[in-house]
Amino acid sequence: MSDQLHLLTHGIPGVIFGVLLAFFLIGTIGSIWGLRRGLEGGERILRVTAMILGLAGIGIAGYVVVTVEIMDQIPQCVGGGGGCAAVEHSKYSRIEGVHVSVLGLIGYLLIFGASIWRGDNARLAAFFLSLFGFGFSLYLTYLELWEILAICQWCVASAIAMTMLFVVNTCRLIVFYGTDDQEGIEPASNGQGARPV
Repeated sequence: MSDQLHLLTHGIPGVIFGVLLAFFLIGTIGSIWGLRRGLEGGERILRVTAMILGLAGIGIAGYVVVTVEIMDQIPQCVGGGGGCAAVEHSKYSRIEGVHVSVLGLIGYLLIFGASIWRGDNARLAAFFLSLFGFGFSLYLTYLELWEILAICQWCVASAIAMTMLFVVNTCRLIVFYGTDDQEGIEPASNGQGARPV
């Protein structure tokens, strides 16, 4: 366990730690704010939070895909260190010949799409996609800490973004599943009920 703590404390420089903290705060504040607002715009807040985190994930995974698959290079670790190269050279960087960053990019794009749409189907899709992504991120983090013995900063940033997406989409599903979408409806002034905007 001391080796894993050393990897975490020495493999993540301050700049990356700041980015990870920002992802954590965006997800936490967005979740709490959305839950507190409830039916009066709460789901919109959760969806926007998920879109922001999804865009961050698309950026991270997109960078790694372009660097590895198109430029045929190793992603650079911010602040130096060889963790990204060690992870890239491991047998775990590909699944059946497909780089894990390609799978991550597809996952983030799907979650982003499910965050744009409203309704129960979108809530379910976003939840299950982020649940799978969260589980996959846990698996990859385990491999880095206990099998590869190296930390890729891009992988850790992606794992934190996916974890917060899982939190946000879980809140969205639990609180808003089965509720009517309140966005885009305003009360009618003539007493005949609500009408679409």
